[in-house]
Amino acid sequence: MSAIELHDLRVVYRRKGEHDRVALDGVSLESDNEMLALLGPNGAGKSTLMGVIAQTIRPDSGERRTPTSRKGLSVVFQTPSLDLLLTVRENLRLSGALHGIAKAEADERIRDIATELSITDRLDEQVRHLSGGLARRADLARALVPRPTVLLLDEPTTGLDIDARRSFWDSMERIRKRHGMCVLLATHLIEEAERSDRVAMLSDGRLVELDTPSRFRASLGSRVLRVAAADGESIHAVDRWLKSMNREVFRIDSGLIVPDAEDVDLQSCPIDQVSLTLAPPTLEDAYAIRTTTGAIS
Repeated sequence: MSAIELHDLRVVYRRKGEHDRVALDGVSLESDNEMLALLGPNGAGKSTLMGVIAQTIRPDSGERRTPTSRKGLSVVFQTPSLDLLLTVRENLRLSGALHGIAKAEADERIRDIATELSITDRLDEQVRHLSGGLARRADLARALVPRPTVLLLDEPTTGLDIDARRSFWDSMERIRKRHGMCVLLATHLIEEAERSDRVAMLSDGRLVELDTPSRFRASLGSRVLRVAAADGESIHAVDRWLKSMNREVFRIDSGLIVPDAEDVDLQSCPIDQVSLTLAPPTLEDAYAIRTTTGAIS
């Protein structure tokens, strides 16, 4: 059985005097010994799904087949869950004690994890004196002390600058390679989803599609055409031109995306006041196309 196995989950938030909100709508997925990214904007259902797995949210219907308990499960939340007045070492020892790990064993694990995360020289500093990036790595260390088989990362780099985010992920990669575990990442950042083995695209509580980043990109061909214009009339004129060549066109925000467009002759576009760009597809393109309402009319 997989480390995470969910079947047809449905969660509805009922609000007095307001319409009910469906947070998860028939979500099923399995994951084992990989990093799986839940990709979607705020409100897509990522944190709710994490809550079901962590057993803090009970689904209205469906089944969480695994994990069956919180044993072997750790969570890194959007903000570090460390006591600011304790040192890093004291926080990590507390994590070990809460999981029933003997002090000697906990100290050995703390030494190993601190080395892996490059925080050995900060173990005896109070958490309140750490930078945001160091606090994040210390919080990851807290989650790793019990040696989980399932690690939930809920927007773990929120508020971090580029260098701190890169350092966090470099540390995470080293941990994964050494220990092996099922990592479930909730994120709205494309560059973080790209690091994952597979990506589950969520939109409005639904699992839209699940695949590897490379296969999502490959599904759009070797090049996509991106169209931008200052006014809607020009966009519709370009849309008509592309459809006259039997192209599938998707309206994304105020622009257009055309998959598999390597052979489109940009010079033949009859509209002057537009920007046309042929480029390799991105995971962001794939997400936008799969979660839009479809080809524009």
